[in-house]
Amino acid sequence: MTNCQGKILAIDDEPIILDLIKYNIENEGYSVDICNSEEEALNLNLSTYNLIILDVDIDATNSCELINFIKHNSISSHTPIIILSEKKSKQNAIDWLRLGADDYIIKPLSMPGLTARIKSLLRRCNIGK
Repeated sequence: MTNCQGKILAIDDEPIILDLIKYNIENEGYSVDICNSEEEALNLNLSTYNLIILDVDIDATNSCELINFIKHNSISSHTPIIILSEKKSKQNAIDWLRLGADDYIIKPLSMPGLTARIKSLLRRCNIGK
């Protein structure tokens, strides 16, 4: 499909999860780049992405720093962030949302659920169809 709806960055340390995300989201018409760590993501021009998917179980400290970097940068502060985590604690979700994340998804992932949340966030940001 064509890049008609936005550019997405997925960050996860599990190659199988990244491949699954990339395949399914690209089938919805999005362009998807992938990274294995927050450090790798910081080497990219994050302002070019319309949405970021971040697995916070990789390294919570680096995830916090990445979210702060994105949300406190005038160029990327509008970029929605979806958090992925295996932690099911409501407090954990609340903490990430307070830090600046826009949504929180507990693994294992439901690809239809993930793509629905992506479409919803991008629609609210007036990006994509």
